[in-house]
Amino acid sequence: MDFLIDAWDFSQHPAKQLQSPSRATENTWFHFQRDAEGLTEWLTQAGIPEPLIDAVLEEDTRPRFQRLPDGFMLLLRGVNLNTGESPEDMLSLRLLYYKGALYSFRKRPFLSIAKLREQLDQKLGPESLHDFIVALIEQLNLRIEDVVSSAEQKLEAIEGEGFDNTASVQIKLTALHRRLLRLNRFIRPQLAALEKLSTETEKVMSTELHQWLINERDTTQRLFEQIDLMLEQIWMQREQLQQAIAEKMNRNTYWLSVIAGVFLPLSFLTGVFGINIGGMPGVESEDAFMIFCGALVVIAIVEFLLLRRLRFW
Repeated sequence: MDFLIDAWDFSQHPAKQLQSPSRATENTWFHFQRDAEGLTEWLTQAGIPEPLIDAVLEEDTRPRFQRLPDGFMLLLRGVNLNTGESPEDMLSLRLLYYKGALYSFRKRPFLSIAKLREQLDQKLGPESLHDFIVALIEQLNLRIEDVVSSAEQKLEAIEGEGFDNTASVQIKLTALHRRLLRLNRFIRPQLAALEKLSTETEKVMSTELHQWLINERDTTQRLFEQIDLMLEQIWMQREQLQQAIAEKMNRNTYWLSVIAGVFLPLSFLTGVFGINIGGMPGVESEDAFMIFCGALVVIAIVEFLLLRRLRFW
């Protein structure tokens, strides 16, 4: 069965790895490659209804929780920490708890799943299927938290740069904004799904395990609020950036206006005396050019003092 990645029996502790299991039984966990051939037929033979098979094998999903007569379905998202991938391209992980057995489906590797499998190999993993679900949610949150903390550090670094290089700051803010929006797209519904999960499993989970689940739901809530706060900070940074750009443009326009005001009469005089026609004063005088240049300097100084007195700067 190429579609079966791993299988474990939780009817005993520590859990025991199953080698080529032929059918699903209670207290067993099956981890599948959801795009492999033959999986649909195997799930059908295991007695899983066709609508549930379509739901867990659908190509594009969003986090949600659905209570079933014989269990529940939980669709989650985790950050993509595979080599060469972007963390904000969140991977889909589908969980189906049906008639006492747990089925998980993925398309690309999950470091969270790999961590739990490593713990099970070392006889240190979860003790039951419910414990496994809570531990998996914890692992997903830990990795999301790392990505969010990294984004927060980048935002603090951008804020510390100031607005000397507005183009560079704008590029960095845009990239960070895009990353947070893609995270927020799935964290929001994932929080709602975990809230429903904690409500529906209150009676079937032990008190201690249910409290751990509530803690992980609160962690997701905190991550969501942290992302939301950073998005607001980015908007504030962008507003300050636009204000800094506008002030810089206004200052440059102001100085250009002052310079134009100073040189306007000088340009007028040089234009008038540059007319090459008869009757121009000073044409016959050798000192006329020096006198004219001195007059231009005097006029420029007078204009400078006048603008300063009128407090143009």
